[in-house]
Amino acid sequence: MKIMIADYAAAMMEDHTYELKLLTQTHPDWIVKTMVYNPEKLTAFYTEMLDADALLTAFIPVDETLLANAPNLKLISINAMGFNNIDLKATAAHQVSVCAISDYCSTDVAEFTFSLLLSLTKQLKAYDHLLTVEHLWKYNALPPQKRLAEQTLGICGLGKIGQKVAYLAKAFGMKVIAYDPFLPPAVAEKLEIPLVTASQIYAAADIITNHMRLTAANRHFFNTAAFKQMGQGKHPLFINVARGESVDEQALLTALEKKWIKGAGLDVLAVENPVLKNHPLLKRTNVSVTPHAAFYSVNSITELQRISCQNIVNFFAGNHTQVDRFVSEPAKVTK
Repeated sequence: MKIMIADYAAAMMEDHTYELKLLTQTHPDWIVKTMVYNPEKLTAFYTEMLDADALLTAFIPVDETLLANAPNLKLISINAMGFNNIDLKATAAHQVSVCAISDYCSTDVAEFTFSLLLSLTKQLKAYDHLLTVEHLWKYNALPPQKRLAEQTLGICGLGKIGQKVAYLAKAFGMKVIAYDPFLPPAVAEKLEIPLVTASQIYAAADIITNHMRLTAANRHFFNTAAFKQMGQGKHPLFINVARGESVDEQALLTALEKKWIKGAGLDVLAVENPVLKNHPLLKRTNVSVTPHAAFYSVNSITELQRISCQNIVNFFAGNHTQVDRFVSEPAKVTK
């Protein structure tokens, strides 16, 4: 059995000791290889994939080309909650099962979301610029902001992360409304959070935070029309800690220029490995950008490695009911 652990350089773990232990402690004969995925140099990667039984990755795009170069592949274990990089029609056609992780970092992402929210609301980056660049010690050089208890938070995507963000917001006394067309109304009622339309969020929220899972239907969900509606409302702060492709980045830049929104907190950008030199969203005092770090903690990394590796072990042991979360499971794998 050969297991490939591969991803872009920025996404690869620095140490794979724990993963190797989890995969080989009951299967010492398994071959486990790690490799940095370079889309400009795929020959070596495809050579390794020729006899691979499983691929563990978060961001490598799995399409027809990759699958054609991996004739022995039976499982893709995603060490993430999202699976938008996987062509599920192609994996089904090649009889390759796909599993992801149901949760490993929702607490961390919720805490990070609120870190961005507080930083933007209290204008910490702008104050830091005043002191370190302009050398100005003047508290009222920036406009005063409302207390959080007087603000409305609009949450787009009221899943596990969105619900934890709502819990934190309520602890600060904020009013919370949410948009989630897939959430059973009974869940929102139990949480005492009104479910509203996206347009109602744009009109009523002082702060909008995105926690929607990316799908083909909501790619560029936050587009020019959406930001323009925000500009007709309260000119909110906008936070995205979900997926960069949920946002039309050019529309976001326009919204900032036209002041349709007061500022933005972004843990993700339009692409996973952006060119940062001269990036138009950087060096703005009302925009905070972090390198997809919201999930990152000692606890989450341990859980991420444990669950994704255990999924592989359980799958090949035939314990499919113990796999954390199947995204796609072909009825019969004949390879």
